[in-house]
Amino acid sequence: MEIVDLIVGRLHETIRNGEIGLDYTFDCNREKNKSFDREYNLSISKKEEILLKLEREHYVKSEESMNKEHINDTVHIFKINEKFMPRYDELADYRLVCIYIKVTWPEGKEPMFIISFHEDEEI
Repeated sequence: MEIVDLIVGRLHETIRNGEIGLDYTFDCNREKNKSFDREYNLSISKKEEILLKLEREHYVKSEESMNKEHINDTVHIFKINEKFMPRYDELADYRLVCIYIKVTWPEGKEPMFIISFHEDEEI
């Protein structure tokens, strides 16, 4: 599990000291990412706050990327539970949401974390 500690440590360091768009970015192109952002209206700073909470126990698995733009990259998958208020429901209360976080660390390039942030689809 040493690789998990390395990933978490580098991710925390990058979020604290790095620059968005240069050292890390959020995948906002796919519908599940857009839908999640619309539903809960999370700011970048809130997403960063959640990423800084990630620890070894949130790690699920690592696998090859299925994204054609990131062939040969490894994707590291984490899940963490957070309470959020749905954006458009006036009568809503906070909801416990399992967030599925995929971190792609491109092979052979300067470290650049590409973070996919959405609700877990396997619940």
